[in-house]
Amino acid sequence: MGNERLARAIARIEQAAATLDAIEPLGQPMSTQADDAVLKAEHDSLVTSHESALADRDRTIAKLQADMSDISTLKDQEIARLRGELQSLADSSADAAPDSGDPAISVSEHQALQQKYDRLRSTAESTLTGLDSLITKAEQAKNG
Repeated sequence: MGNERLARAIARIEQAAATLDAIEPLGQPMSTQADDAVLKAEHDSLVTSHESALADRDRTIAKLQADMSDISTLKDQEIARLRGELQSLADSSADAAPDSGDPAISVSEHQALQQKYDRLRSTAESTLTGLDSLITKAEQAKNG
């Protein structure tokens, strides 16, 4: 009976030794030079793609800033044009009836011009707000 127990213990020890032989030794390095080269190539690829994405973002920001400048210029030109129209209408109605006491333009014309001015102003404000938020997000992405 003692021999059987001894034989089973020896069999288990031999089985464990075979299992340990099948496992790689822990002392070997985890990666080889080939793995290192693959990782370096992948790293370089990621760096290149991120630099490209940053360059695209910078170009987009520059384009948005140029667009914002153009919109501001167009807004100022439109306001100047409308003021010129109002002044010419005021001058022409003053020349036509200087003593009549009538306003230079009718109420409906004034309301139409005021609505147009309000629309232009709200469009410019919303555009500038949108551009500000885009620039803020881009700066956060660049700094974060």
